[in-house]
Amino acid sequence: MSESFTHDQELISDLVACQLVIKQILDVIDVIAPAHVRDKMSQQLKSIDVTSHHAARDPITRRAIEKAITLIDLKFDQAPTH
Repeated sequence: MSESFTHDQELISDLVACQLVIKQILDVIDVIAPAHVRDKMSQQLKSIDVTSHHAARDPITRRAIEKAITLIDLKFDQAPTH
């Protein structure tokens, strides 16, 4: 990690790293969590009101929160029941 990156390159690298870690976490949850637990997690995500959370004041953060909820929800909707 001796290369110097621009600020934008660092942000992109951080984003990709986070995506990879999240994918691994979701894969683990998919394997170990029974269907009713995944359904409950999905319902909890759907109940989050991003418009009232303090982080949602920033439109980029609000969009990221909405995307994260959608991606996680899609992952659980596509997960096979065990």
